[in-house]
Amino acid sequence: MNELNILIASVGGQGGLTLSRILAEAAVDAGYSVRTGETLGMAQRGGSVQSFVRIGKEVRSPLFSQDSADVLLALEAGEALRSFGYPKEGALVLVDPEIKDTITTITKKEKFPAIDEMLKAMGSRGGRVHVVEARKEASRLGQPRSANVYMLGVLCSLSSFLPTASIEVAIRNVLGKRGDAAVEVFHAGLKAAAATKLA
Repeated sequence: MNELNILIASVGGQGGLTLSRILAEAAVDAGYSVRTGETLGMAQRGGSVQSFVRIGKEVRSPLFSQDSADVLLALEAGEALRSFGYPKEGALVLVDPEIKDTITTITKKEKFPAIDEMLKAMGSRGGRVHVVEARKEASRLGQPRSANVYMLGVLCSLSSFLPTASIEVAIRNVLGKRGDAAVEVFHAGLKAAAATKLA
């Protein structure tokens, strides 16, 4: 792997920043150079958050431009649409279909289209768009706060860019007491990848 650009799109409180830390620690454990960055500065609950993760042999800058992301991990459907200028043609896009109100939608400054319309718009860019009901599945497993690592499990099944062992170490390091339970959710995502829908 020369370089991999990952954009994590989320609403504050969904674990997007935590997921970027897990990816960064896993990359370091696997022997890669990694840089992370955050834009929009709205990591509080209800705000839009974009986390940039760059992994490679020698990465110097944390951010990348639009049309440069190899992977878009969207923990919320509206944020996927908001961030869809970033994936390059043929990028892998994983999106949770849940739509969560943000400050801009609550105040009527923005209105997102229906989820089917969003997915159609995303698919028109030529990417590989997969719907992943991460929040629903993590809740079913009794770990609603681990939707982010469920999504990571699906990603690792579809694109084995980092060793599973490195990701497990990173999850435990970052999440502490919640680590073992979150690793189980990660493995559930790994196993469920074959059942994801191609939009």
